[in-house]
Amino acid sequence: MLEIRKEDNMKLNFIWDKKQEMDEVEIKAHPVNKEKLEPLKQELCSSQMINVQNPKNNRKLRIDIQQVEVIVSLGHLSKIISASKEEYLLQKRLKELLTLEANGFFRINNSTILNLSQVASFRSSDHARLEVFTKNNNRYLVSRHYAKLIKEKLL
Repeated sequence: MLEIRKEDNMKLNFIWDKKQEMDEVEIKAHPVNKEKLEPLKQELCSSQMINVQNPKNNRKLRIDIQQVEVIVSLGHLSKIISASKEEYLLQKRLKELLTLEANGFFRINNSTILNLSQVASFRSSDHARLEVFTKNNNRYLVSRHYAKLIKEKLL
């Protein structure tokens, strides 16, 4: 446990617990401190931005992570397809992007990570796989290895 005293005499306790879910942070406070903690809440809940590269002109830009529909592996880098059907490059491999699960992104096969907030519908497919349809009417196949997890997340 780490304890910090702020100048306004508020004590902050940081408790690291392996039993806590990895994508969950619990903050407990007295209702009197609500106003003080509201800016922190806004910052933590605000949209996360991701640095990408436009392949047409090699410009680097930042896009809102929730605008991403899918991330596809291209070997040592990844291709990002946005909800508006624009394509970008990301200088990271899929295994480096597993932290995006906190934002609703889940791996659906060996080469694809899908933003589940962009999913419109799904249905069972052959060989214990799952077919997922996005709001843009794109179809993605979820491998049988990931099908159970994705189905649980979507229901």
